[in-house]
Amino acid sequence: MGTPKKRIGFVVGNYHTDHPSRLVHTIWELLRDEDVELQVFLGTESASFMKDFAMRSNQYDYQYASLCGYTGYEELDLLIISAGTLSIYQNQIPLQEFLKHTADIPKILMETDYESGNGISMIADNAQGIASCVEHLITVHGMTRIGFITGPDNNKDAEERFAGYTDTLKRYGIVVREEYVVHGDYSEHVDERVEELLDRAPDLEAIVSSNDEMTVSVYRVCQKRGLTVGKDIAVTGFDDMMMARYMDPPLTTAKQDYDEFSRSAVECALKMLRGEKVHSKRIPTPFIRRCSCGCVQEIVHQESDDIHGQDDLIRSMMRSREYQHNSWIGSLMNREMLLEVGEPKKFYAAIGSMMAYLQTTSSYLCLFEHPVRVEQGRIADFPEKIYVCMRQEGQDYAGYDWDEAPVLYRNIHNDMMEFRADGSYMTFLLFDESYQYGVLNAAIEPERIDFYYMLALDIGTNLCYMDLWAQQKQYREELEAMAQTDALTGLLNRAGVIQERAQMLGRKTRRAGVIMADLDHLKQINDQFGHHEGDYALMAVADILRQAEAGKEESPAPSSEQDQSRAEEKTGSTRQDGPKQILGRIGGDEFIICGVNVTKEELLEYIDRVYELCDRFNEASNKPYYVEISAGIAMGSVREVEDWTNLSDRADAQLYEAKKTRREFVIRPHK
Repeated sequence: MGTPKKRIGFVVGNYHTDHPSRLVHTIWELLRDEDVELQVFLGTESASFMKDFAMRSNQYDYQYASLCGYTGYEELDLLIISAGTLSIYQNQIPLQEFLKHTADIPKILMETDYESGNGISMIADNAQGIASCVEHLITVHGMTRIGFITGPDNNKDAEERFAGYTDTLKRYGIVVREEYVVHGDYSEHVDERVEELLDRAPDLEAIVSSNDEMTVSVYRVCQKRGLTVGKDIAVTGFDDMMMARYMDPPLTTAKQDYDEFSRSAVECALKMLRGEKVHSKRIPTPFIRRCSCGCVQEIVHQESDDIHGQDDLIRSMMRSREYQHNSWIGSLMNREMLLEVGEPKKFYAAIGSMMAYLQTTSSYLCLFEHPVRVEQGRIADFPEKIYVCMRQEGQDYAGYDWDEAPVLYRNIHNDMMEFRADGSYMTFLLFDESYQYGVLNAAIEPERIDFYYMLALDIGTNLCYMDLWAQQKQYREELEAMAQTDALTGLLNRAGVIQERAQMLGRKTRRAGVIMADLDHLKQINDQFGHHEGDYALMAVADILRQAEAGKEESPAPSSEQDQSRAEEKTGSTRQDGPKQILGRIGGDEFIICGVNVTKEELLEYIDRVYELCDRFNEASNKPYYVEISAGIAMGSVREVEDWTNLSDRADAQLYEAKKTRREFVIRPHK
């Protein structure tokens, strides 16, 4: 066996936006031909999007702050962390707290300043990029009333870009006005913030946005208010996202060079794996002049990479068509999971079947034994173990029960070759609201992330359903047991007897027998010694009836096919439906024994054992009364529920006759 490949982890959040998406694609491509494996830990949802979509105030995208906790299970040699894209999920969690939960390995941190003994940072020249946009508005267009949309808190990029805005205004003698600034979150769903800014400062000449994503909201709100971008109000961004050049009008922005950013990160990562010295780096952000700032098309330099941009757009359209097709089959896959929520092993195998159907190269499902609750503002402490409940490679897949599932340990060497194929993987969190269940690791290309993310959401929801189903099943069983069990004796009650007798019926007529029994003189015991002694006597009867049932001898199996045939003829049964007997308390002092495929001789033997056990009990008892039982038997055939009622009535009549010979008083004579 050759030397294992080095493994690089890449932790990134906010994947649904342009900047982190392009980072993932570029780093994936740059490492494709290198002798390393890449595992991408993906955060893909935003609270702002969910708020617009689901209109819920309590969002759970802070779950993605726990991405760091999963790095410890995967035995990585180096970790690249997109700190800027994760800050949206961190809320009040400092970056250092996040890093404490990652594996203790060399790190490259992007979009922040970081220098330590085992890591470096890479960050764009944010202040310079924003400064160039603000300076252009001032010097070329003569604007002074310039608003600003900041990025999220705890984000180094956002802090530096805001500093670039304020410093440039001060350098040109323009007062920084508080009402000209609103806070954003780097998503395209900041319409409320843009509305707030324009309401507070209707005289604005320009809006500078901390990133291009938020300019989508700016364009949308301006159109709604009848403002034409580039004429009535100028707009600039930061990043130069893929669609910036195709916006109407094309967006003036500062370019974040994703190729250079990703290339530098990959070069440093490979050097660090080779033990070479590397240094932190700041990436230039050139100014890209288009038309949203007020410049006219004739003086804007024609971009030389329009062909590449069109290719990107075509690829994006093709991915949309593929995603549409996958969305159709997604509903069918969700149904297949729902059908198996009652049987975990089949449920996990159903997921493996999906992965195989989707022609996933390889995948594995890792789950915690119990879901972990993640609270906002803190990173959860994950268990030491996570279980591999499903593995899939090509068309081969398997689901595992918990007792047989391979186990991964945090920060401990794991023999991963049993279930994991070579290659690079995408890691999707599985969660439902505040509970995390584990991860789905899939060896897929970046172009397929969107659909697998949707599938991961379905898996997380169905894992919650599976837990709820198991809980409800347990509750139902407990309630059914309570509803069908006599609280005093633990035997079946009347309802339990009726239900169990119905289950004993078949399509064919069966030979059956019923014994009706009761405790002799319960009223005497209650009146003279109290109801607690009456309860004791009833429990003693239940124990005696149980012991008599447990002490019966098994009927010998027929010795030949001919004997078997005669037995079937006699009892109306086959070998598959052997003798069955139930025992219950159906009233105050009344008990019933019902059996199918029994003979009268067997029931008489049962009663003899009951009488013998009563004698033994009374000999050993120090109670001042006897515990004695009267019984009646009825034999017949059953096929309908009414047949049981008829047999019970006949056995009850026999019991009445037996009572005529019982002891007149159950009180023991004084010794």
